[in-house]
Amino acid sequence: MSDELTLLAEFRADVPFADAATTARIFRHATLMRSRSGSVRATLIHRNRLALALVVAALALAAAAVAAVKEVPWWQDGPPPVDPQAVASVAADNLPANVDVANARTVATAGDAALVAVPLGKTGYCLIPALGGRGNLGAQCQYQVRDPEQGDDDRSVSATRRAAGGEPAHWIVYGRITDPRAQKIDLGRLSLTLAPGGFFLANVPENEWPAVSGTANPGEIIGSSASILRHGCVDWGLAPDAPGAAGGESPEPLWRDAEAGASCRTRQSPTPPTIDLAQAKKLFDVTLTEPYSIWKRGETISFEAAPASDGTTCMVVTGPGSPGAPGSGRGCAGARVPPSGTQRPPIDVALDAQLAHGDGKAFYVWAVSGSVDPRRGIAKLEIRSDSTVTPVTFGGGFFFAQLPATTTGPLKGTVPLPTGSWEVIGYDAAGKESARVGLVALHRRASPGP
Repeated sequence: MSDELTLLAEFRADVPFADAATTARIFRHATLMRSRSGSVRATLIHRNRLALALVVAALALAAAAVAAVKEVPWWQDGPPPVDPQAVASVAADNLPANVDVANARTVATAGDAALVAVPLGKTGYCLIPALGGRGNLGAQCQYQVRDPEQGDDDRSVSATRRAAGGEPAHWIVYGRITDPRAQKIDLGRLSLTLAPGGFFLANVPENEWPAVSGTANPGEIIGSSASILRHGCVDWGLAPDAPGAAGGESPEPLWRDAEAGASCRTRQSPTPPTIDLAQAKKLFDVTLTEPYSIWKRGETISFEAAPASDGTTCMVVTGPGSPGAPGSGRGCAGARVPPSGTQRPPIDVALDAQLAHGDGKAFYVWAVSGSVDPRRGIAKLEIRSDSTVTPVTFGGGFFFAQLPATTTGPLKGTVPLPTGSWEVIGYDAAGKESARVGLVALHRRASPGP
């Protein structure tokens, strides 16, 4: 669980989600991260301009012919970014102190497509694909690289755009292999030489689309003297013109490690359950004490409970400026009740961390939400820390609260809770304590170590 909570920019998403595609993408990531009976979901919120809507040109395959170099930083000799404004956008939506804008570089090109990389913190990086000199197509960020030879923090993406507005369909693959020994990545149909730092970018030739669309095949990461460093499976995703192709980033990584000789098959991402908003029931309103999702401090938002197709009941949220038609694209806001009869904890807690900006400063805001087991007779909830009591809005078996803002500090792979011994405490109708959950212990169990 700890590695899954490393802060990745691709986990950033608006709640409620802006559209069905965003809902599906966030569900995929939340499925990987979720650990119920108390869960911590390090979900950072961002603007829709980083929605990873990737656009590429279907031109000739190209990749730099220099291997990764361990001794020299990859940004030392590379050309400047093709679009400095895209780099500035990443800096604005991530931790500004950690995004090294001055050392952003164009690290690979393929026709008029380019890949820009930006150092992030001591070892992390952001990837920004660009087309025609413009890098407004989205970004992926990895906050730290640990065990580079193991490839735990590699990035690999297959992305498409369907033909539209007179523009042809496009398909690229791009990413980074962090192992300094790596020189090539063999994708089966394509064999790419890595640029300095292990970056790669290529167009998938159109004549290959029918053969690779919706398929997976073995691949290899290759070092010097043709030595094989790692075996893996290459999951291509759907071609832009394939039936059912939605365009954008493929739901599965392009590369995943596998044993030599393994049978490689495409992996189907879980489908998010459908929420029946026609049966939604009002729970409560909350006037925000801190920013939450797309809403600002002082705005009032509304929470409802709605049944989902998987048998659960989901807490959904609306407020001023909610995107789309009423209820469109709305996903669970932290809390989901399992079907009746399912064993569950007395208080089921989810924590959501949001990076916010205000008065020229960056700070984190924690939202605490969840549900209670009705068999415990809990009539009231509050959050206590030392002498501080934080009110909790509670109704219909669901609850929501916000902790005080905490200032940002050196990034160590997790978002810090405010100082104190935070606990969610439930009381029965007579005021007697019924159950409690320690948030500090919960956060520690689900957070990466130093």
